[in-house]
Amino acid sequence: MENHTESLHAASRLIYLSLIHSNGSRRAMAPFASEMAELLQRFQSQESFRQMVETGLKAMELRLLALEDKGLRLSARRSDSFFAATLTDYGKLLARSDLKAAEILPVHCAIATAFFPTEADLDAPVEDLGAIVIVDVMDILKRFALAESALPDGETRLHPQVKSVAERLRLLPEDNPDRQRAGSGTSWVELITIVLDHMVETGYLLAFEETPGEVEYRPTPAYQTALREGIVYAFHAFRDIVKAASLEEKNTAGSAAGEGESHV
Repeated sequence: MENHTESLHAASRLIYLSLIHSNGSRRAMAPFASEMAELLQRFQSQESFRQMVETGLKAMELRLLALEDKGLRLSARRSDSFFAATLTDYGKLLARSDLKAAEILPVHCAIATAFFPTEADLDAPVEDLGAIVIVDVMDILKRFALAESALPDGETRLHPQVKSVAERLRLLPEDNPDRQRAGSGTSWVELITIVLDHMVETGYLLAFEETPGEVEYRPTPAYQTALREGIVYAFHAFRDIVKAASLEEKNTAGSAAGEGESHV
């Protein structure tokens, strides 16, 4: 009985410390590095202990997403679970920064478009969705910022407020070599990095560095549900603009190719 009690305590400790790890709190995890290493070794080597941990995760409505070197990567099973990240939680965290809404909203929409390019993706199993990198978000932002560049003079497809957001985005550099220096100014890369880091910290995204120097991001069920239920209008409007811009680019390229052929 005493051994069972000890195992139950250890399994609970692994779940507790893995919740801290999954929340991105590196500083909070530092004092428990050796304890976590022992618990992970036990989780991998003892089938009975692993089953005990999995039973605890199920009871707490948690899902094991990945076994990592520094802990178990966990996520809430449902959007209304106690441990699920919410838009309110994210909003409070982001409110502590000095970023402007007109700058971060298109970044959020670009990230969402990268993960969910079609309507069906919002209802697809999260594990079936692919990973994204910063370059993917950059490409979508570029299409949004230049959404009207292929239109004839005088034509517009954007609402005046949306147009001003696109113009504001075009004024920012895509990257700034001195972005690590204080007062160097905001760039697209910096905005994307900050927003992605916030989303990882709040449990909306998971970060993996399978290739050294290149971080990949994957969505969690909490992010998919929050997007589907909380900010659908802004996301859909942004995605429609990007799709229209892409179609316009293809049509323009096709017309140019046709004109070239007619002169042959």
